[in-house]
Amino acid sequence: MFSILLTPLGRAAAVVIVLTLAFGGLYVKIRSDAIAEVQAKATADALGRVQNAVRAGDSVDTSSSGLLKDDGHRRD
Repeated sequence: MFSILLTPLGRAAAVVIVLTLAFGGLYVKIRSDAIAEVQAKATADALGRVQNAVRAGDSVDTSSSGLLKDDGHRRD
């Protein structure tokens, strides 16, 4: 089994296999990092939208006089 590594063709094949595995592992690592980054951005965006909605809901005047105030929009 190891005697094949002593031949020039065996060494070349071993180098090709090692390089393929190294570049394959690098590709998988970069891809998984990119996926994690996209998911983190999406989560941060969703959290920001939820926080904005909560702030908007908190700023609404729900008192009895506040609900009858004119908001400046004409409705027919």
